[in-house]
Amino acid sequence: MAKEPPGATAPLRHPLAIAAYNAVYWPYLLTSCAVLFMPALGLYLFSRGFDKQKKLLHAYTSLWGAHYLAWAPFAGVEVHGRERLRGGPYVFVSNHLSMVDILALFALRLPFLWVSKIENFYVPFLGWNMALNGYVPLRRGHLPSILRMLRTCNARLSEGHSLFVFPEGTRSPDGELKHFHRGAFWIAARNNVAVVPVVISGTERVLAKRSFRIVPQKVHVEILDPVEPSTVHFDSHRLRDVVHERMRTELARLRGQPKPQFQSERVLAAE
Repeated sequence: MAKEPPGATAPLRHPLAIAAYNAVYWPYLLTSCAVLFMPALGLYLFSRGFDKQKKLLHAYTSLWGAHYLAWAPFAGVEVHGRERLRGGPYVFVSNHLSMVDILALFALRLPFLWVSKIENFYVPFLGWNMALNGYVPLRRGHLPSILRMLRTCNARLSEGHSLFVFPEGTRSPDGELKHFHRGAFWIAARNNVAVVPVVISGTERVLAKRSFRIVPQKVHVEILDPVEPSTVHFDSHRLRDVVHERMRTELARLRGQPKPQFQSERVLAAE
């Protein structure tokens, strides 16, 4: 299991306190999703004539999603690195630890389109809002859907949208960074768009995989420097590997672990 960073202690530790918290948290989340969907629908209808990129709707969706973690009692999201971004569009990629990663990433308050498995679009209210936002669906393991997703992503980047992808494809079972699928990096290299690595730490302790028990505490999100495809000669394999190594290094730093040892950065430095 991943080592916890120094000071990573949940403010609520007693089982009865955590049970009481969950008894309030989950009913609030389910009820508020239904209530907050209606303003999203109204904003979609109101702004569709003048806000082609749906920035207003995404901004509302970000507030909606982030407040379940960023504003929740005894929790919070600490974001660093927004100053590293200049313009865009970008392909954002993040490690994936927990179902609440999405809530933490909405706290970035940045415009982007999620690339998400199609099953999420069928979830009442939340999934319907994803469709309103124009997020990009993907049926995993289904080649026609993958090709359609790639075409859609290329088109959205050409329109000036940024994309957000979990390149591991699923949540890590032990908190460690897993192998990256190449799709996001192929899209970035093909469109000459920088990849922005985003590293999350702590969400796996808020809501563990295969669990519905919320343990509220602060999580950390670090935005790293964008990686231009030109620095690896538009090679999507090398782009993937460089981003993976930088994210592993940052994840180790956030957890107070020794810096991992790699080869590709030494190769780049020698070129």
